[in-house]
Amino acid sequence: MSSNVIDKFKDKKKKVLVTYAKILENIITLEENTLWQKTSDFAPICEGVVSAFADKYYFDNNINRHNPVEYLNDNINAVLLSIIEYYKSINKPDVVKANKNETFLISVIVCTASYVDIASNVIDGDYAETKKNFQKLLKHLNQMEILKIYINNKTLLDKLFKEVKKNINLDKKFFNYYKSPAWHNEYQIVSTDPLYYKVKFIYNIVGLNKENPKLLIKYQKAYLKDNLKISYDLLTILLMKEYIMNKEVNVYLIPTLEEMIGKELNILDIPLIKDNIRVLAPLEMYEVYSKIDNFKVVYFYRGDNDQEILSKRDIEVIVPKEYLKKESSNLEKYQELNIKLVEESIGSRITEDVICHIKEED
Repeated sequence: MSSNVIDKFKDKKKKVLVTYAKILENIITLEENTLWQKTSDFAPICEGVVSAFADKYYFDNNINRHNPVEYLNDNINAVLLSIIEYYKSINKPDVVKANKNETFLISVIVCTASYVDIASNVIDGDYAETKKNFQKLLKHLNQMEILKIYINNKTLLDKLFKEVKKNINLDKKFFNYYKSPAWHNEYQIVSTDPLYYKVKFIYNIVGLNKENPKLLIKYQKAYLKDNLKISYDLLTILLMKEYIMNKEVNVYLIPTLEEMIGKELNILDIPLIKDNIRVLAPLEMYEVYSKIDNFKVVYFYRGDNDQEILSKRDIEVIVPKEYLKKESSNLEKYQELNIKLVEESIGSRITEDVICHIKEED
């Protein structure tokens, strides 16, 4: 389901990083390269390393995306691990030890390609700043004795940043693909410690008579699966944006529907985002959700009967502030049963753009 969004994005990024790296391979070089002599020989190495890097590390360590030197320092080990993994995959593990200078060169090229991509990203990146900082990076690399840097090769630099502009436009299309007046997600804070956002799936279908309950039920059953897929994809895209921005990624609570139990919740098994998505279920549905162990559940309770909660164990429950006050002297009971009480704190509804904007200015 929504893993396709992440997979498609990573596949796209693999092609982009390889394109950048092939250009950079003619800008960042060695005096003597015994591993390859031309770009056509470098291409399969680059593709293998980039594939391993993008799959495992693309969304990591982007905090210094506006400082190319620090970005390289943060990511060099991840690229080196990717190089080792690539050569192991083709049964040539000794290449890394036997070609230390070339291995370092590959790591610098792939790191630099990744920096250019991340620093110019369409979420909070800056094309002009990236182009300016790139010159600083080349001067930094030129200080390394084993590298030979063609700092003033205007033809190659223009070619590189022409590709960057092209990729920025393609990324805009990618992230805007699902934007439509027919559907969107809204997000509402339901607790501040920890910070949880409740997700509301909004569908505005032209011609649907919302005053007719029977028609609504019929519509929901007929189109729920397709609409849920779109809603999950929108949520996945938001999480991807937050990872690219490399700030604290929010946790989102998705609403429960009977039709969602089972296959429709496989979004929660996607490694990149599974720690940032929970199911939000009313406590009265505990018996249903406690039997399913492939996703995390946060329960919602607005009552005041402590036995409704204390009869359970190993759960997290959002409760009214008044409930916490009433139970403040009995918190040890909850701790013994591994029951975490979270204070309800309802905020106004906001959109994805607002969340990204808030995070950008923090």
